[in-house]
Amino acid sequence: MHYSFIETQSADDFTHRSVEFLAHHIRRATETHGSCILGLSGGSTPRPIYDALGKQPLDWSKVSVFLIDERYIDASSADSNLRLVRDTLLKHAAIPEENIVFPDTSLPIHECVKKYGEDLRAQWIDRLPDMTLLGMGDDGHIASLFPPLTDDTLSDRALVLHTTTPLNEQGAPCFPVHERITLSLHVIAAIDLHLMILKGTAKKNVWDEMITSREDLRRWPAKFVIQSSDVTTLWSA
Repeated sequence: MHYSFIETQSADDFTHRSVEFLAHHIRRATETHGSCILGLSGGSTPRPIYDALGKQPLDWSKVSVFLIDERYIDASSADSNLRLVRDTLLKHAAIPEENIVFPDTSLPIHECVKKYGEDLRAQWIDRLPDMTLLGMGDDGHIASLFPPLTDDTLSDRALVLHTTTPLNEQGAPCFPVHERITLSLHVIAAIDLHLMILKGTAKKNVWDEMITSREDLRRWPAKFVIQSSDVTTLWSA
């Protein structure tokens, strides 16, 4: 498996090294291709990273961004990944609006998925994205691909999928917002470079379990990404 695992010394070091990694590769992509396409994930962990990254002296006019996954919820909701990115990265970084591709969650879910796939294809007309920022849940999910993965989520025919979070014994969702929009696992794995950010002892334990486990990508979707791409993982207690 192709990955680097780096233990950072503090929350500030975690943020600094994440921003340093992303800024370096944004510069490298713009120098190589004339632009950079960056995939972003949601959750609480990347918030300070996005805020600090947006203040970096980069040529943001050459950067395009999209969401790896989104919760099917109003864009103004506190649980929206779109709102997270607009309140942090895009608050500081002057990325042209035409370079920003997010799902339109005001549409019916299947129309939202279809349109998002079409919009991403238009954004990626010349090449696949340069890199993504990923996280991993306590259950081992990445993006909104929740184990055990089904045949549909393992298919290589779709760019964007409609998924749902697992339910607990009482029938309630185990994660915020049951309905999700997400890139497929094969599409994520086709992107060459990923930064995976993990925070807390529980996430470190999940990572260690995945690395030593003999279970396949149905249980551990991140394994497929590690086997297919260059992954740098940053962890902070």
